[in-house]
Amino acid sequence: MDSTSPVASSVPLSSATLRPEPFASALLPLARRLPLLMLVFAVPGIVTASHTWFFAQAKDSTYPFARALLMQVPPWQYWALATPLILALGRRFRLERGVWPRGLAAHLTALVAVMVPYVSLIYILARATGEQWLSENSLGQMLPLMMAKYSVLSLLIYGGILSIGYAVDYHRRYREGELAQSQLETRLAQAQLEALRAQLHPHFLFNTLNAISVLVRKQDTVGSIRMLTGVSELLRMALHNTGRQHVPFHEDLDFLERYLDIEQTRFQDRLQVVRAIDPATLGALVPSLILQPLVENAIKHGLATRSGAGRVELRASREGARLVLEVLDDGPGLVPGWDRRDGCIGVANVRARLHQLYADRHAFTLENRAGGGVRARLELPFQAALAEALGT
Repeated sequence: MDSTSPVASSVPLSSATLRPEPFASALLPLARRLPLLMLVFAVPGIVTASHTWFFAQAKDSTYPFARALLMQVPPWQYWALATPLILALGRRFRLERGVWPRGLAAHLTALVAVMVPYVSLIYILARATGEQWLSENSLGQMLPLMMAKYSVLSLLIYGGILSIGYAVDYHRRYREGELAQSQLETRLAQAQLEALRAQLHPHFLFNTLNAISVLVRKQDTVGSIRMLTGVSELLRMALHNTGRQHVPFHEDLDFLERYLDIEQTRFQDRLQVVRAIDPATLGALVPSLILQPLVENAIKHGLATRSGAGRVELRASREGARLVLEVLDDGPGLVPGWDRRDGCIGVANVRARLHQLYADRHAFTLENRAGGGVRARLELPFQAALAEALGT
């Protein structure tokens, strides 16, 4: 088999849900931005200090602006210090479908924990500036009342920080998705060009033209026309799929049938193709031109290297939420060092495209069969073609 992938290069299926980021790894990068955060939170501190000073002038024209700054700026700087912690908790306990109850409980607990130093700081500053209503009461007496007084404000600030953090995170993921999409389109174009290059490869053309010339010498006009028509149809279908990332499985099978028709004309009775296709799989979405490299390798290494007949088997089935595709041959199997040969691009290209399309939500194995030959097996998330057409 031609590939640069491991003999059993398998990626386990997993849920599409984003895994929570470890708390420590999320906190450290955010903590490095603390100077910028303190500068940002100085703005609302100065604004609220100006507001406090302006209204204090109506009662006491001697009220100093420095006192307003002392009362307002440090509490806002406290929120700057707390922001990395809140954002790290937001990444660890996400408020998303399926996990939001656990995340909400964690954030409410964190809110209470963050509020205790916050209101304590306000109490200390108020006493330091001579606020009469606090000088006669201890922190233990005032803490419950101040927690209640500042609960709404704290909730708004905590929620605002969390919301901005999620907005930035989702924007980053959106931009990364756009980049991955662009790379995927490039990979798809390269795969389609590679499929065309493989079909137009001099060796392939030589064998096809040689087979046609043999049929002409035998005066097999029907076979000659069939082969020429097959090559033309194969190229037309490949060009028609340019730019399409996914196609319904029945379209990929149609393309594969044209390719197999040419190969069966070429090998005549030596090539036997067995199909076990579950009709329920025909409407599933699959990556465009995903099976042709696997079938080409099966024929090349399972039949072309020997004089006797060979067998290629195609299987497609649905197992729950997975689409399972298999290509099997009865050839000599994989030999040591097969994956280090020069020019091994077919299955390697398949493996790379699957990784970009599905990440860890697919499985791809390539291994020798117990009874001889090779099995290539794909497990993909089952997605109906109709669902994509509706944008779901």
